[in-house]
Amino acid sequence: MRKLLLTISFAFAAAPVAADVISVAPRDVDGLVAAIEQANRSPGEDIIELAPGSLYALRTASDADGTQALPTIRSRIRILGNKAEIRRYCDQPLLLLSIAPAGSLRLEHLTLAEGARGAIVNRGEVELYHVRVMDNTTVGAESIISNYGTLRARDSEISYNQIAGAQRDAGIVLNYGRLDLAGSLLSANTVSRRYGSLVSASAVLNYGEAVLRNVRVTGNAVDDGLDGEGAAQPLVNLGNGALHSSGLTLSDNFPSGTD
Repeated sequence: MRKLLLTISFAFAAAPVAADVISVAPRDVDGLVAAIEQANRSPGEDIIELAPGSLYALRTASDADGTQALPTIRSRIRILGNKAEIRRYCDQPLLLLSIAPAGSLRLEHLTLAEGARGAIVNRGEVELYHVRVMDNTTVGAESIISNYGTLRARDSEISYNQIAGAQRDAGIVLNYGRLDLAGSLLSANTVSRRYGSLVSASAVLNYGEAVLRNVRVTGNAVDDGLDGEGAAQPLVNLGNGALHSSGLTLSDNFPSGTD
């Protein structure tokens, strides 16, 4: 009997705890902000489900500094996009998403668009699954997606983004951590530099560990008319960075090739 009770107790202890699901109404940006804040306060993983095909138009900052459109991710959160869009709709330059070192974010079937301080700054863990990062810009900065932690993307697209007048080495995706892209597309991104001596990557600038598998890199450009010693390629590996690829397709980039 004692053995049976111990077995039953263990079975209950090992049972998985269901994640909370927070549904956000169509176009309800305040509801989305509140959902992230609620998820940040709760233990375990939380799921935020957006309305199918809805547009969440970000018009104001959610942080005290006035630089971020949405609250920083500080816990384990999964956002089910259902083909919705999160898009900046204001003149204020805003970063769309920031992930703290303790944060973990999985985005699914979602578009992130028109951030004006870039789209993502990750210091924790991020996974993109069928995500489009589109039409984002930044002026004088170094990236559209900055990764200092772990970032994985599957069947996703990073396209039509622009870095204007970079004052430091710059890349559309700037990786200092671990980057894993698979079955994804980087297309029609543009970088311009303020100085010809700067290093620019119109797709990926890598200082960390990057793996690209079955990735297409097409139609990207470093387009500023500057000549100098700095490298200007779609893919650039610097410092102690290690960039590995298989099934990589490079086409119609300017300049072409890798460095």
